[in-house]
Amino acid sequence: MGQIKSAPQGHLFLAIMYASEHQRQVALKEVRTRFGELMGAGPLFSVSDFTNYYESEFGRDLMKQFFIFKQPTSLENAHQIKVWTNQIESQFVDNIGSQSRRQVNLDPGYLEPSKLVLFSTKNFSHRIYCGDGVFAEVTLIYEHGQFKILPWTYPDYYWTKNLEFLMQMRNEIVRLSRKDSKQA
Repeated sequence: MGQIKSAPQGHLFLAIMYASEHQRQVALKEVRTRFGELMGAGPLFSVSDFTNYYESEFGRDLMKQFFIFKQPTSLENAHQIKVWTNQIESQFVDNIGSQSRRQVNLDPGYLEPSKLVLFSTKNFSHRIYCGDGVFAEVTLIYEHGQFKILPWTYPDYYWTKNLEFLMQMRNEIVRLSRKDSKQA
């Protein structure tokens, strides 16, 4: 029989998709107030280089960026981060006539040495229900010295520059955990 252990830790991951730089800064400041210092920020990129799915809601010229937070966090009830980020997103909604348009999209998850996990409010065959209307999916798996792409991994997550950023952050997480274990 396996022994039940306390929840592991991971580093908060956040992808911010936004219509204006000001909105990105305001949303990031809100998240940093809650989760602290950034470990790293990935490259800025144009969402339209990967999809036009969001154009009808957000308009064109949408940008996106990945972030990893420095302080590890318990993964016990980590899915509640998605509930909270949805509340932040609701602060960035323009009501135009009968249509609401988001100006910021926040996709939270966590990075640990073995994987990148994203939280979603949408169910699908590869997603597991966590509670509070939130599902989790393993988006990338670290295997044999690199991140492995899965059939459902979105193209911007396996763009070379984003994979390089995530690998850098993964290596830093491993380095910090080894440092902490030596000090213990």
